[in-house]
Amino acid sequence: MKCRKCNEGELEVARSCRRVRMKCRKCHQEFQIHEVASDLDDKTCAILERYTAIIYD
Repeated sequence: MKCRKCNEGELEVARSCRRVRMKCRKCHQEFQIHEVASDLDDKTCAILERYTAIIYD
């Protein structure tokens, strides 16, 4: 998945203590899951399936 901000970096799942976000490897912009949900690919969905709940904050 490409970053919506810089259009160059790849988004990766960034998990912290109480939240899961998508973070760009290049510009470091973070997105809440619902902001990029329509663009999720199969690989990212498989990673997110590991978590029992995703908290929106």
